[in-house]
Amino acid sequence: MKKSLAEYHTLIDLFEEFRELIKPKVINGVPDFTAVAMERQHSGLRLLQNRLGTIEISNWDISKQVDYHVVRAEMNGVEFDHSVLKQWSRDPGFYNLSDGIYPRLLVHHSRSLSDWGLYEPSVPLSTKDQKDFKVKLKAIPELFNQAKFNLIDAVPDLAEIAIRVKEKDIQLLESFMKDFSVHHSELLPIVEEAIAATKDFRDWLIEKKDTMIGKVGIGKDNYNWWMKNVHLIPYRWDEFYTMIHSEYNRAISFLKIEENKNKGKPEFQITANEDENISRQHDAVLKLMKFLNDEEIINFPDKLEPLPKNQYPRVWGSSAYKRADHIGFFEQTNDREPMTNIAHVFFGHYYVGNRKIWYQKDDDRHIRGKIRLYDIHEARSEALAFGIEEWLMQAGLFDDRPRSREITYVWQAFRNARALSDLKMHSNEFSLENGINFFSDNVPNAWAGKNDDAVWWDIEETLRAPGHSTNYIVGKNMIHQLMAERSKQLGSDFSIRKFFDEFMNGGIIPISLSRWELTGYKDQMQSL
Repeated sequence: MKKSLAEYHTLIDLFEEFRELIKPKVINGVPDFTAVAMERQHSGLRLLQNRLGTIEISNWDISKQVDYHVVRAEMNGVEFDHSVLKQWSRDPGFYNLSDGIYPRLLVHHSRSLSDWGLYEPSVPLSTKDQKDFKVKLKAIPELFNQAKFNLIDAVPDLAEIAIRVKEKDIQLLESFMKDFSVHHSELLPIVEEAIAATKDFRDWLIEKKDTMIGKVGIGKDNYNWWMKNVHLIPYRWDEFYTMIHSEYNRAISFLKIEENKNKGKPEFQITANEDENISRQHDAVLKLMKFLNDEEIINFPDKLEPLPKNQYPRVWGSSAYKRADHIGFFEQTNDREPMTNIAHVFFGHYYVGNRKIWYQKDDDRHIRGKIRLYDIHEARSEALAFGIEEWLMQAGLFDDRPRSREITYVWQAFRNARALSDLKMHSNEFSLENGINFFSDNVPNAWAGKNDDAVWWDIEETLRAPGHSTNYIVGKNMIHQLMAERSKQLGSDFSIRKFFDEFMNGGIIPISLSRWELTGYKDQMQSL
C-alpha cells in the first residue's frame, strides 16, 4: 500500500514536471517555437515518457490508474504535435493573435499554460495591465518574424484560413487605437507597429501561399493513432464514418418528421433587435435552470448563478469573425430558437474561471482538476453538451413550443455534416474547398453558405484539432452506451440525476476512462 501511494505521488510529480516542460520559453515577450526549442522540448518529452513507463500501476485502484492514463494521453498529444501536426512549422494560423480554436493555436496553447495571448481590455488599464499590454504589443513584430522563419512546412489550405483570421487580428488591434486614445496615448505608437507587422505577415502569407506544399489532412493512420492514443476512443476512421453518416441521416429524417407534424403551425418569430435577443436568451436561461431542477435532471450548486449575459451564445451585431450584421447559420438558428444553444453552452461552455466549466470549479485534484490539453477537455464537454440538446428535448423541454424541436435537429445535421467533412479532409479525400462545399451543401434550409462565418470557423477548428468535430457524435454515443450500462447495473436505483452527477463529478477525462471507473468494465481499455 505504501509503495503504491509513493508511486502515485511520483505520477503527480511527473505530471507537474511535464506541464512545465511544454510551457514555451518566453524571451522579451515572444514565445520561442524555433526548431531548436522544439527539439529540446521533444527530447525532454521522451525522457518523461520513459519515466512514465517505469511506473507500476497494476496494484492501484481504478481511479488512480485512470489518472495515469490521463497523463499518458496528454504526453501522447505532445508526441503527436512533434511527429505529425508540427503546427509551429506547418500552420500559419498557429500565430494568430486573437482568440482562436482551443487548443491548437498558439494563443490557446499558451493560455492553458501562461497568459501570453491578447485579450480585449477594459480601459483605463491598471498599472500592471499597462505593462503587460506594452510587452505583448511590442512582441508582435518579433513573433511574426519568428513565424516566417519557423514556417518551413506551411500548408497552403491552412495559410488560406490564417489569412482570413488575420483580418480579425487587425480588427482587434485597430480597436485598441480607439480604446487607448483617451487613457493610454503612450501605447498608440506601439499599437501602430503591431498593426503594421500583422498586415505585413498577412501580405507575406498571400505572397507565399502558392509556393507552399503539403496536404491539409493528417491521413487515416495518423487520425486513428490520435483518436486511440490521445482521446482514448476505441474506434477507427471507417467506424467513425459509418456512425456519423448514420447519425446525419437520422437527423434529417427526424427533422422532416417534425416539419410534417408542424405544418400549419405558425412560423418562427425571428429575433428583431438586440434587446429582444438578450431578452429571449435570458428567458431561455431561466427556463432551462427551472427545468433541470423540476425534472430532476442534475444537481447544481446552490450558489450557481444562471448563465451570465456575457456568456450568451448569440452576440448581436458580431459574428464569429467579428463581422457586423453577418447573418449565417449561427444567427439563423439562434434567432428562431435560442434554447438549443443555451443548453449546449450551459453544459459545455459555462466557464467560471480559468476555462473551468461550472461543475469542474471545485475540483482540486492534482491531475483531474487541471484543464485537459490537446482537445481532450473539449472532446468530453462537447459530447455532453451535444447530447444534452436532444436528451432535454426528449425529456420535455420543448413540449410547449414544438416547432423548436426542428432547430435541435437542424443543429444535429449541421454538426454531423461538419464531422463528415472533418473525416474526409483528414483522409485527404477533400481539400479545404471540398470540405467547405460539402459542409455547406448538407446543412438544411441553406442556412450555412460557403462564406458563412460558422462554416469557416468550424472548418478551421476541424483542421487544427483533428477529431474535434467527430468527438461530438462519437462521444455522445459513448455516453449513450454508458447510460445503458449503468441503468442495467443499478436497476431500480438508477436515475437520470444520479447518472449525470456521477458522470460530471468524475472530472474532465476521456469518456472511455469514465466508463471504466463507473462500471468496472475494462474491455475498451484493453484495446487502448
